[in-house]
Amino acid sequence: MKTTLRRIHLGATLALLSVAHGEKMRPAEEPEEVGLVSIGASYFPTPEGAKSFALPNSGFETSIKSGEGWVLSGWDEGTDEVPEGQTYLSGSRGANLRISVSGLPVVGGQPYLLSLWLRSNQAVRGTFSSETEAIRYGKHVPLALPDTNGAWKRVGFYVRAAPGATSARFSWGGNKSPALAIDEIRFRKASEAEFTKAYEGWRSQYPQRDLSARPTDGRHLALFLRKLTQPQEPAQPLLVYGIGSSYTNMLGNGERLIQHVRERFPQAPPIIYKKHVGSAVNYDFTRGWMRQLVAGQQPDLVILYSGGEAEDLDRLLTDFRARSTADIIVASLHLRERDVEISPETIDNAQWDGIREIAAKHGVEFVENRREQAAYLQDLGEPIDYLLKDAVHQSDHGALVINENIVRHLSLNDNPAYDPAERERRILTSDLEITFTGNRIDLIAKTGPTGGTADVFINDIPAAEYPAFCTTLIIPGPQNHRPERGSTSDRAPHAVELGQNIVPQRWTIRMTSDTGDYELMGSTTGKDGRGNSDRDFTSRSGQITVRSDLWR
Repeated sequence: MKTTLRRIHLGATLALLSVAHGEKMRPAEEPEEVGLVSIGASYFPTPEGAKSFALPNSGFETSIKSGEGWVLSGWDEGTDEVPEGQTYLSGSRGANLRISVSGLPVVGGQPYLLSLWLRSNQAVRGTFSSETEAIRYGKHVPLALPDTNGAWKRVGFYVRAAPGATSARFSWGGNKSPALAIDEIRFRKASEAEFTKAYEGWRSQYPQRDLSARPTDGRHLALFLRKLTQPQEPAQPLLVYGIGSSYTNMLGNGERLIQHVRERFPQAPPIIYKKHVGSAVNYDFTRGWMRQLVAGQQPDLVILYSGGEAEDLDRLLTDFRARSTADIIVASLHLRERDVEISPETIDNAQWDGIREIAAKHGVEFVENRREQAAYLQDLGEPIDYLLKDAVHQSDHGALVINENIVRHLSLNDNPAYDPAERERRILTSDLEITFTGNRIDLIAKTGPTGGTADVFINDIPAAEYPAFCTTLIIPGPQNHRPERGSTSDRAPHAVELGQNIVPQRWTIRMTSDTGDYELMGSTTGKDGRGNSDRDFTSRSGQITVRSDLWR
């Protein structure tokens, strides 16, 4: 009997059960093709202690019941050459085939493996999405079903959940799909060693490079390198933040940096990589995000990969140095089609001379990415577009080259540019009264049966009563008009400043014209004045200041 499943939407909550490895399960073998998408003829070995889950009816042996997290469209029931069990999902060529499973439990920053039996003759696009509101970018990772040349293959997808994620979703399919067959989908946590092996398999498709340290590498990263080599108790992950334009977005989600640290600094704490990006966001707009978002999250390293003017970078770094002790990496942008050809004029564009000087002024690690990328292309005898996916954006290969140019600077230097103790220092004490110039004190304590309590005062005021406030990230409304290019998330103040007599509440800016006029409203204060994006503005109550140079 043939059953057609035209569309089933069965809830967003997935019940997960412990895997029961039945006798019918094929013996585990190493995959034939190792990579972030691995392909083999059997199930992959499971590391000892890896937590596994079984999706309800993962082999599609019975009708899927409501509430099991599946969304299916256009599939039939297949019974020929079943890889396991009695039936599988079968999709005809040209159909609108879609399959997704949501509610998979994950922990942010951890690697996972989703595997399935697949029979296909053409790759099919897909996505892995970390389901979280904690970040705005980096939640979605392209994840295509590969071409298995018409044979049943066990395909595994190694992915890392985004920071802050608690659940995830896989989805594949689209209009006019090729013929597909899917069976026995399984999901489990992957070990870091397993994920590293998968990453190295993906990396092996590209030329190997010499990433050994040079005399100047790491001179301005002394604090971050100390944290990599001398982790302190209590152990805390290190936060690396990428911020900038779509070029930053195309660098990925920090995996090359994470793998570099695992290889070169095996004793280092875990790395959490976050990013916040926007379309064509240069240093002048990145500055607002630095103030509003990044500094408050207390990063250990910030990577700036975007364009802009030297004076804008100067203001950005001045602002950030007043708010954070984090080390900073600035890299020159890759060559694009507009550069036409590799030449001394394009490699050493005068724009980067000024930016290089500003980086030196602020003690920032500068990456000569443009020069190194040009040398890489010349060694291969390839043109500029060899590392591009369109006129301006780097391909996966191009992103790898840029990332490796950056991570090469994570190298201990015998002559660091500064003493890390000048930025951060740890004081062991049971009673402390301190007057300091800086931006932060962290109180790190241990609890135990013989412990006591601590009273904290700021300027003689109990810390819990001290009038200190901060603003959350400015989020554009989902129904805002979308511009012809880019995202509405870029068309807003990237930061505001707080004034006097603060009343915690939700603030809204409502645009009243297409020439930048707006009205400020507070959920408690009410209407609080009108302004224009081209002029500095302070609200009538004095609580909010919007500066024109922080507005896009």
